[in-house]
Amino acid sequence: MSTTLGMDVSRPEPSEDRGAEDFRIAVFAHLDDPTEVTDVLTATAGLHPDDAMRAAHLVPGLFPMRFTEGVARRVVEQMEQQGIRAIAVSKADIPSLDQAVAIHLPRCTPDGLELFGIHGEPKRLVRWSDLSLLSAGSVPMDDGQRLAAEPQIVLHAAPNPHRAVTETGRRPGLVLWMVCEHPWEVYRFVHNQMSYEHLGPRKTASTMRNFNIFLEELTRQAPHAYLTPATRALLHHGIRRHFEFHSTQELRDYTVFHLVAQRQVSQAATPAAASPTVATAVPSP
Repeated sequence: MSTTLGMDVSRPEPSEDRGAEDFRIAVFAHLDDPTEVTDVLTATAGLHPDDAMRAAHLVPGLFPMRFTEGVARRVVEQMEQQGIRAIAVSKADIPSLDQAVAIHLPRCTPDGLELFGIHGEPKRLVRWSDLSLLSAGSVPMDDGQRLAAEPQIVLHAAPNPHRAVTETGRRPGLVLWMVCEHPWEVYRFVHNQMSYEHLGPRKTASTMRNFNIFLEELTRQAPHAYLTPATRALLHHGIRRHFEFHSTQELRDYTVFHLVAQRQVSQAATPAAASPTVATAVPSP
């Protein structure tokens, strides 16, 4: 049995099957049994069971593989019959984060958020009304190189058989993807690559705490912004696994999925503007 947050939208007329694999599938259900999705992907899309199971464990999320339009829609139809809400999304309708701008100095003002680059160059003033999505999470980050505690043991002759080994340390870091409108742009913040001078007396000795203060300020100034579940868990000191990601790429993919979800919600609210690639239901924010 699956549980889904969603609202129904009208289904467009099916179009001819396209040969190009230009469609992906977004699934909005929290599954009690991932085999429900695995069975559909193997039977309808012809995926190998191992690939299908890996994809099922990404739910809710955006499957990494691409399909032809016809296959994608048939998969969505089969999922609907299982009570699983999903949509087929054209590659052209999936937002890209490739052009995201790294921000090192933000400054909150009454009019909006001023953004500056690494050399203090102004990037943009984002009006609070134009801040549309915040996606934050904890990811492992490189902590530079350090010497290993034990010497390296080698089995062959060498001038220095006890040469020390260098290892790359890892520690958790905080990353925020911020999406803005008019024009649509994406910005990226990393907790230990930012200046927090704008916090004034609220600034602490902890960059992680400063990052959270900054994030809290954004949500106060833009209460209309779409917050991902991971962002809400981080803000409200929820269970760590609810905002922890295995890699920066995983958080990036998660952000893209929620951008797709946000757009589907907006399109459902304005039926006349709905995309022809929407195949079934969309999630509620």
